[in-house]
Amino acid sequence: MQSFNATLCSPSDFLGWRSLSRDFLSRQVEASAVHWSIQETETLYAPQSERILPNASSPLKIPRFFGRLISSVFASAIPDRFDRLYRSLEHIQKYGEPSATDLKDFEQIAAEVRAQILRLRSTFPENRIADWQIIRTDCPPQLTDSQIGPLSRLRTAPWILLSDQRTLCWNGQDYRIGPAMTDADAPHADLVHQALQTATATRANAYWHELGTVHVTPTEENTREAQSLPHLRSLAVDCSFCDLCHHATCTVFGEGSETASILFVGEQPGDQEDLQGRPFVGPAGKLFDRALREAGGDRHEAWISNAVKHFKFVQKGNRRIHQKPGTTEMHACAPWISAERRLLRPRVTVMLGVTGASAFLGRPVTVSRERSRLFKLDDDSIGLVTVHPSYLLRLPDEDAKTREYIKFVADLRMAISALA
Repeated sequence: MQSFNATLCSPSDFLGWRSLSRDFLSRQVEASAVHWSIQETETLYAPQSERILPNASSPLKIPRFFGRLISSVFASAIPDRFDRLYRSLEHIQKYGEPSATDLKDFEQIAAEVRAQILRLRSTFPENRIADWQIIRTDCPPQLTDSQIGPLSRLRTAPWILLSDQRTLCWNGQDYRIGPAMTDADAPHADLVHQALQTATATRANAYWHELGTVHVTPTEENTREAQSLPHLRSLAVDCSFCDLCHHATCTVFGEGSETASILFVGEQPGDQEDLQGRPFVGPAGKLFDRALREAGGDRHEAWISNAVKHFKFVQKGNRRIHQKPGTTEMHACAPWISAERRLLRPRVTVMLGVTGASAFLGRPVTVSRERSRLFKLDDDSIGLVTVHPSYLLRLPDEDAKTREYIKFVADLRMAISALA
């Protein structure tokens, strides 16, 4: 039997493993013929865009829930994880579904990895280089791979993570991985200097510069005391104001211009928002972007947020079905949107949908009665209620969709005109 050598750059090389696995599966290479190994690097390796890997398309459909388990198993410290994961894909290719044994084992491993991530996220930075954090941890170093969803929460500012085995660096754009360094070496290491030179100079957003020196558990009091949106964002990373945080992938904080004069408040993140960690990036978000452009607005000049910061859903097979937030979740999340508004001081606030409007105004709202009119808020700024773009997507009739879309654009144009 022909053997195949599969070489990865590091224990964290998820992109390399995925590309090689797709290639082997497309050629129906048996797991017993693949020999996985790691070729250590002497310097920080380049991001995926600069690497040469097989470009095979995926030959099989993997249930989304199982894909998340694969990411967690890859992030674990199990020595034979590369082989075990490839064998699980081989089983799906042969039988059309994951094996019961893999499901049971991978669920247990995923639970252990989640606990490790929580320990890592609670690590206290010990010192700083300029705007960088240097963090010492004994957690397995592969936990900080750029493709592992739960760690998107750690992308709050440029940081260097030191372990006994490896150095990991997030420079504001890319993860880079290299050999171990000591705390004393870190400020003088050439590879860190190289990363410093390419970091914040390429990111104009002040978000990367203002994270505090420690992660703290957020409270209503420190949301009220936050002095900047980046500071508020860093607190929201670890939000546990309600139980939604235990099931969602991450906190989805607001984004946009920190000098925005107009604030858009939706309901909650959806499936894609939860996976990407950004508001309004799914189908409803794309429709919103289009309508905003037609109304003469620019997403990058506005602030886009949600009344509830975590995705509420029920799992049905491999799908996550959206659930409307309840009064408990809306009340628990209220400090975040209140703090965002305090720091932004927007001249106009647009409430998208009944949940966003009710949560923001603190009272029941009937959108059909209150939409399409400007009114004064408590601080003498202007408010406007309109539909949520997801409502337009749910309309079954094309004529109704067109009619309501035109009204939606008109509402956004009215809000933008109020800025004048």
